[in-house]
Amino acid sequence: MSIAKKIEELLKDELGPENIKTVIDLTEYLKFKEGQSIWCKINESEKEYISEDERKHLDELKSSSEFIFRHNLHFI
Repeated sequence: MSIAKKIEELLKDELGPENIKTVIDLTEYLKFKEGQSIWCKINESEKEYISEDERKHLDELKSSSEFIFRHNLHFI
């Protein structure tokens, strides 16, 4: 069951449809921000797991094209 359906079921007798929509939008935004914060933590800890040579290689790939293909991600 989606988060929107769960919210609708929980609040159907408590709030009007427009307020339920607002709660759903806020919930989806908070869920997105939480996911972003997890990625920020991953990016911060990246230095611990990727060597400087690997990072340079990735930066070169990023700057050379719009897309990065999996077969280009081999590390030196």
